Order: sequence, then C-alpha cells, then structure tokens
Amino acid sequence: MSVNDFVEECRREWLRLRVPDRVANEMAADLKADLEEAEAEGASAEAVLGSEAFDPRSFAASWAAERGVVGPPPLAGVDRLHRRPRLLAGIGVSALVALIGVVLVSVHTGVSVAVSQARPAFRFPPSPLGVPQGSVVHSHAVFPTIGLLLLLLGVAGAILAFVYSAAAKKTSR
Repeated sequence: MSVNDFVEECRREWLRLRVPDRVANEMAADLKADLEEAEAEGASAEAVLGSEAFDPRSFAASWAAERGVVGPPPLAGVDRLHRRPRLLAGIGVSALVALIGVVLVSVHTGVSVAVSQARPAFRFPPSPLGVPQGSVVHSHAVFPTIGLLLLLLGVAGAILAFVYSAAAKKTSR
C-alpha cells in the first residue's frame, strides 16, 4: 500500500469517526510527512507504525483516540459479550412463551358450563348474553386458541432475537 493510499484510508476512517476536519487534516499531514521521511531513509511503513501499518482503519481510530478527539476504540469482543446475555434472555423468554402455548394447545379439559337463565319479563333483547337459554358453553375451546397465539408469539420472538443478533453483528464490524 502506498503512502497516499494509507493516508487516504485513514482520512476515510477519521471522517467516519467524525474527527473535526482541522484535526484530521493536521493528522494526515503529520502522517504523510513521517511516512515519506521514513521512505526516503529506506525504512518501511511497518518500521514507523508497527503492525498497524497493515490496518489503516485501526491505526486511524487508535491515533484519534490518543489525541482525545474520539472515544477509545472498543475492545474486540466486548460488545459481543454485552449482547450475548440479552440474546439468550430473549430466546429464553420466547421459548417459555412458546412452551406455555404448546401446553395450552394440548390441554383438553372438557369443562362444560351449563347456562340457565330466568325468563326475562320482556323479550328485548331475546338473549342478553348472546347465549340461547339452556345451552351449554364449552370453555375448553378457549385454551387451544390462546395456546396457539402464545406459540406463534414465542416463535416470532425467537426469530426476532436471532435477526437482531445478526444485524448487530453486521453493524459492529
């Protein structure tokens, strides 16, 4: 990589980090002068910059942090460590909701409730609760419906947790 390419890559990183233009220009001029001086003396960029000569973005971020114009660069893997418990908690809660849904779907209690009413003194409305007189209401049909909704909610939550994790990994790179 040439001196100009390295300096331009650093400039792009400083722009991304929102280093003020004045400071970025000063840093670029200093860097270019040091690298050209080393090149004139027959030294390589690696002799001046060490291993960061192969990673201009890392070098630019470190130098900007040392100058105090941006925060320190995040340590590798630290963000991932903070994200992992949230991901596991999200998956755990989603799995629990889905499990409750499965249990409710599989419950067949067979509970029936007989509804009887006294005859109303008048005919309007004919059935105040919408249930004909003497009919039987099957309440066990409610559990599978709620269970199915919880199962779907749990599966959707787990999928969203994985999608969030994948998106966060992409943005942290």
